[in-house]
Amino acid sequence: MKSKYGVVFYQGSSNIGDDIQLYAAKRFLPQIDYIIERENMDSFVTDNYEKVKVIMNGWYFHKAESWPPTPFIEPKTLSMHFTDNLMIDGWSAKYPEVFDGYGKKFLKDHEPIGCRDTHTEKFMKELGIEHYFSSCLTTTISLNKKKKVENIIYAVDVSKDIVHYIEEHTSAKVITLTHIMTKEEQNQPFEERMKQAEKLLNKYHNAKMVVTSRLHAALPCLALETPVLLIKHDDPLYPGRLDTFYDFVHSITEEELLTESVKVDFNKPKKNPTKYKKYREQLIADCEAFVKDDTCSYVTKEEYIDWLEKTKQYQKDGLVKVIVREHEAKKRADREIEALQKHSRELEATLESIYASRSYRWPQKLLEILHMKGR
Repeated sequence: MKSKYGVVFYQGSSNIGDDIQLYAAKRFLPQIDYIIERENMDSFVTDNYEKVKVIMNGWYFHKAESWPPTPFIEPKTLSMHFTDNLMIDGWSAKYPEVFDGYGKKFLKDHEPIGCRDTHTEKFMKELGIEHYFSSCLTTTISLNKKKKVENIIYAVDVSKDIVHYIEEHTSAKVITLTHIMTKEEQNQPFEERMKQAEKLLNKYHNAKMVVTSRLHAALPCLALETPVLLIKHDDPLYPGRLDTFYDFVHSITEEELLTESVKVDFNKPKKNPTKYKKYREQLIADCEAFVKDDTCSYVTKEEYIDWLEKTKQYQKDGLVKVIVREHEAKKRADREIEALQKHSRELEATLESIYASRSYRWPQKLLEILHMKGR
C-alpha cells in the first residue's frame, strides 16, 4: 500500500499565519488523506492503523493535553516552534511536566528536531534533544506563476502612523491588511481557509512592497521575492520568535522609520537579503526526500494500546504534578497577599493616629496664626 499523507490544522485559529504555515507544508505532499487537528494529536487514529506522513512545522501548542502525538503520525520534525506561554485553558509547554516520560520520548524518537527560532533551539538544548536551526518552512512557498507587479504597497498589521508615513512618501497605492481573522473566517472549513491563504499570498506575490509586523507575512515575501520591510517590536511573550529573523529581512523599528533615523525608499524598495536561501534549499530537499519514500507502514493494535496506556498515565501524572505545584503557588500568593493586607491595615492605623494627634493639628494652627499675622 502507498503512503498516506496528512496535515496539522489548527481549527478555529484567529491568525491566518497558521494557515500560511500549513500551506507551506501542504505543497510538498502528493495528496492529503488526513486532516489532523493540532490540539487533538493525542487522539488521532487512522482508518486501517496505517501511519500517516506529516510535516510537523509550525507552532506547538496551546493545549499540552494533546501531546505527544499518536504513533499513527510519522513526522518530519522541522521548522518547529514550542511556546512556553499559557494562552488558553490547559497546561501548555510552560510546564516542564509536559516533556516528562512519553512527552519527551516523541522528540527523542524523531530527533534531530528542526527548530524555527532560537527560542526553540534553547528549549531543545535544555531537554537534551538533538536539534538544529532549520529556519521557517514559509520561506519555501512558491505559487508557480509569473509575477504581475502592481503599484501597491500592503501595510500589514502596522500602526496608523506608519500607514500615513508610507502614504506621504510614495506614489504607490497603500492598502492596509490584517492577519487577524473574523469569527466567521475562523470557523471556515480547511479547504476554504487554504483558498483564503493562497488569495493573500497572491497579493503579496504581486505587490510592489509589503510593510508588516507579521513574521508570516515577511517570510513568505522572501520566498515570493517581494520587497518586504519588517517592523521590529518587542515580543516578551515569545522571545526569539521574531528577532531570530531580523537579519533575514530588512527590518526597522517604528521610531526609526517615523523619525527617519533610518531612510526607506518606498518608491524604489531594496531587494531582500538572501541569507534565507541556504536554509530554504535544505528545507526543500528534506521535505522532498521525506515524501519520496512511498511505502506505507502500520501500527499494530498491541502497540497502540501500549502507547495509549503509557501516554495516558504520563498525562495523568503530569497533570497531578501541575495541579499540586499550582496549588502550592496559590498558597504562597495568598500568604503574600494576607501579609500585604496586614501591613496595609497597620499603615492605615498609623495614619489615623497621626491625623488624630496634636502633632498634626499644631502645624495647621500655626498656619492659621501666620495667615492672620500676614493680614
